[in-house]
Amino acid sequence: MPPDALSPLAWLERQPLKPSEQLFAIFSSASAAEPFKAWQRSITAQAPSPIWADTAYAEWEAVMPYVGIVAAGSEFLEWVATTESRDWGWLAVSSAPQEALVEHLRSLTQVLLPNGNVVFFRFWDARYLLSILQSVDVNATQLMPVIERCLINGQPLDIGGSALKTARDFPWWEVSESLLKHLSTESATTRINNLMKWLNEDRPDLYEALSESVLRHKVATFLQAPDLPQAPKSALVDYLISELD
Repeated sequence: MPPDALSPLAWLERQPLKPSEQLFAIFSSASAAEPFKAWQRSITAQAPSPIWADTAYAEWEAVMPYVGIVAAGSEFLEWVATTESRDWGWLAVSSAPQEALVEHLRSLTQVLLPNGNVVFFRFWDARYLLSILQSVDVNATQLMPVIERCLINGQPLDIGGSALKTARDFPWWEVSESLLKHLSTESATTRINNLMKWLNEDRPDLYEALSESVLRHKVATFLQAPDLPQAPKSALVDYLISELD
């Protein structure tokens, strides 16, 4: 977790659960960190609810998102505090029953893009969700009305939702053009930062061959290539070597 990140226990100590509130985990089998297996290892954990149950995607177990009630002192919270995964999921506090959270998140299975296309929404993926909920283009309370507050990759966020139930069918949420641009810019910055970190650790010869600002510019230029491979590290090395010749 980043240096300023809160552990789940520190977050709960800062703002303890009220008698009407419960702590939930929203996670997905799509994460390589395998949060579902971590959940199963917790002896206090009850079976989580599959969010896509009763939909056309009910059999997509390999990428199924879940909602589960997290018991106090759960081993799962220890796993959350120590995992390096950024896409496993997130924690939420709500006064709504578990089924209400399931129903609302199910209504976000797919969303509408500005061009009218319908796409799946990775609402469990903390890498994107925090930016979405913090965006000036999004009313977080309207998007997540059944959630009071949450902890996303160690970052606390008050949403203020107090609804005990919602009733909508997907797709109902329309993603704005400005939000798409914001997410695209943020995603590019994250990729640049990750590659700069990798160069510093694994290829210090290339990292130190140029000033940081020049190197960052070259990495950004490289990432704009239309035929960029999925794992671009070796291609980046070749590109930087050619730039130094």
